Amino acid sequence: MANLRGSSLNRQIADAFHRMESFGVKRHGSNDHLTHSGAVASKREMYLRDFKNFMENNQIDGKLNQAITAENMDKFLEQRMENLSRTSRESYTRSFSSMLRGLQESNVSIDLDKTYFDQKVAEIKEMPSEEVITGRAVKDVENVIKELYSTRYESGVISEVQYSLGLRVSEAIELVQNHEKYIDHNEVVGLVGKGNHTYEPKDISPQLVAKIMTAENIPSQSTYRNDLSEVTDNQHTPHDFRYSYAEREYHSKIEDGVEYHQALKEVSEGLNHSLERESMTLYYLKRA
Repeated sequence: MANLRGSSLNRQIADAFHRMESFGVKRHGSNDHLTHSGAVASKREMYLRDFKNFMENNQIDGKLNQAITAENMDKFLEQRMENLSRTSRESYTRSFSSMLRGLQESNVSIDLDKTYFDQKVAEIKEMPSEEVITGRAVKDVENVIKELYSTRYESGVISEVQYSLGLRVSEAIELVQNHEKYIDHNEVVGLVGKGNHTYEPKDISPQLVAKIMTAENIPSQSTYRNDLSEVTDNQHTPHDFRYSYAEREYHSKIEDGVEYHQALKEVSEGLNHSLERESMTLYYLKRA
């Protein structure tokens, strides 16, 4: 068994992708775990980049395949699946396991075997039924944003960006701090979100662009969180603006005559979800 080739993690991902590529090869009579379709290829590239980002964020050196140990995988799955539903966690774990088996079948050395992931799936299945906590969408959202502007102008800008575009707080701060990189003629382009997944281009109003350009002392995430907590009497966190965005966008699309399943998909795309888009929108709407 060999290591992935390449001096960088990106090159190792390319090598892994090449080793498992089996497009056009029929699977009839075969039980291999290679990559036989573009859809599977897209997901597997995302899984590999998820783990690459985990290595970089946790300062883990060495070959990507060597870093796939039980200890690292425990931490990776815990972080990556933090906000996923139980069904999505099971799907992600099974799919990641299948990819690793494909690498092993391609002569790549991976210490973990299927039994590790089978145990993880069993643990997920034994999780108690999720208690649905509702009321996550920010109540009286426009007034809350107005109060944030009064508390700290830049916190108001970040909250309006979150609500208008459906961004996570880290992404909103990145956009405000580096607006010249992402805003082009009243459109947000090239913004990278969770899982290294790039947002589709988003329209942004000239008025909000002007506010972003005048924001100077951008607060940290913790300061912004404290500002929001103060004006909402500890009722909301920054992530709750994404619930407000999902609720607003879904109802707007339905009122405009967009078909139900298509509306769910489009809202999830706006939130930059990469998997199980309809179910993720429903997850947000139930909790909004």
